[in-house]
This record gives sequence, C-alpha cells and structure tokens, in this order.
Amino acid sequence: MRKLNVFFDVDYTLIMWDGKLRNHVEYVFQRLTEGGHTIYIWSGVGIRRWDMRRHNLEGYVTDYFVKPLWGYKDRLGEYNVNVMPDFVIDDHKGVVDDFGGYHIPDVADKDDRHLLNVLEAIEALAAQPPAED
Repeated sequence: MRKLNVFFDVDYTLIMWDGKLRNHVEYVFQRLTEGGHTIYIWSGVGIRRWDMRRHNLEGYVTDYFVKPLWGYKDRLGEYNVNVMPDFVIDDHKGVVDDFGGYHIPDVADKDDRHLLNVLEAIEALAAQPPAED
C-alpha cells in the first residue's frame, strides 16, 4: 500500500461559508492518518493552522502551506512547498487538474458525502502500484 501526501484546501473544501466543517472531516482525517498517509493543509489566503486548531484537527496535520493561486505545480518552490502533493482536494478545478485528486463542490448540503468519496479515491489510489517514470 502506497503512502500518499494528501493536500486539503480549506475554504469551501473543509470549512464551509458558515464556518462549519464539511461532513465527515474528522473521520476522513483519522482514517487517512491510520492508513499512513500524510495530511497537509494549504490555502491561497495564508497558513490556516488556527482553523484546524479551532476544529480540533491539528493533531492530524503534518504541515501547512500557502497555496499558489496560479501556475500551481511550477510555483511550489516559490511558496516553499517542499513536499510534492500526490492527491489534492480542492473546490478549484485547476488545482486538481494540475496534481490529480478530487474536485469537491464549494457547496455542501446536510447529506454531503463528498469527503467519504475522497477517502475511497485515496484508498483506491494507494492500493495501486506506483507509476513508473
């Protein structure tokens, strides 16, 4: 089983417009860390450590980065992102297109299951043999 570097966006991905967490965040974080995956938080508006602390999620997070707002892969070094994302979860499709991952809608209803879909997709990817360069 491959261990993946999983990068989560914050606004409208983990935390919705009303400041509440999207459904299943803590469960997904717990399962990912139990599976040996590494969770990173990044945001185009800055380091979001306080948001994770406020929702009692900081224990699951390895590091925090500022996310480039364009030229995502090409600008990682400029933003001191020293880890290559293996899987990103973001409400901006361009980020997911650049790295691979899950484009999550920026609106969640009370029955939202998107993060459970994210978990399934990560576990499926981790079960595949690594791609050869």
